[in-house]
Amino acid sequence: MEDLSTVQALIDAHQTAMQRYDSLPDGDVPDDLVAQMDRTARALCSYRPATLDGVHLKAGYMVSCYVFVGAESGEPEFTRTELISGFLPAAA
Repeated sequence: MEDLSTVQALIDAHQTAMQRYDSLPDGDVPDDLVAQMDRTARALCSYRPATLDGVHLKAGYMVSCYVFVGAESGEPEFTRTELISGFLPAAA
């Protein structure tokens, strides 16, 4: 169960940053928010779930978020290699 709570905490942190971004009026995005969005996205992308339930939870969120899959107007922020490596077993 620890794996699911870790994945959920990473998702929650990223969702919090994205909600903060989405609530901004059009214009400049504060540097601290850019750093928070990047940090939380990288943490989620690189985390390797230890259970299939963790994989499903992580994948379900990532496919719904344009940061990971790209938006109509742009490319995703991560390469396929980066995305895939976050689902591979950790090196022994």
